[in-house]
Amino acid sequence: MVDLAWHSRVDHGRPEAHRLLPHSEPSLAIRRRFDRNGLTTGYRFDITCVRPDGGHYCPEPGEEIYGLRLAPEWMESALGLRAAELHENDREVPAHLLHLFGDVRKLADADDFVSAWKCMLEVTARQGADAEIDRLGYAAALSRSAEGRITPGELADRADISPRHLRRGFVERFGLSPRGWARRLRLTAALLEAERYDRPDWAGIAAGNRFSDQAHLIRECRAILGESPREFHAQRRGMAVSFNP
Repeated sequence: MVDLAWHSRVDHGRPEAHRLLPHSEPSLAIRRRFDRNGLTTGYRFDITCVRPDGGHYCPEPGEEIYGLRLAPEWMESALGLRAAELHENDREVPAHLLHLFGDVRKLADADDFVSAWKCMLEVTARQGADAEIDRLGYAAALSRSAEGRITPGELADRADISPRHLRRGFVERFGLSPRGWARRLRLTAALLEAERYDRPDWAGIAAGNRFSDQAHLIRECRAILGESPREFHAQRRGMAVSFNP
């Protein structure tokens, strides 16, 4: 159910914009605001929007975020949410979920945001454990686990649903066709692999992530993110050094 637990803190000053990967996963997020003395001035409990075409995110000065990135294939059965409905703006956690996260809000109200974050993870994991995934969700999970290397036809066969049902269901639930979903997963995997290196072997990365050749990788990156893999890598590398020892 939870794809990644993440934390971000930006002190007061002039933060730089982050270049975002083409993820299709929203996050549950506690956004804490603090003053120059580090004292909490308020917080919000949000669901972040889906950004299938990447983009830029510029954090606010004096902002700390405790997030849980959600696996979209589990969201509807576990939380009653659809990624397709989260493609435009961040929004407050809907009323039908607030009762589940009552203890999270109590801890945040008490200025204990680390405990609130842990509690949010426990509640979300419990909801996922009690949920049942359907054939469409199973197909999406297969595609994500294979980082987009399974064709839509193969997905339909393995999930035992028709290609037409697969396509319609993906668009309705995730806001992307199976092919569009897979393209972004495959591109994300390639770009994350590149972040481990100062000078990536782009031809090898393309081949290892089921692109026909390096030119195909470049075309996909330009089509989805608006720039070449080298340009994107140059923007992301400074962040990657912090996370890839």
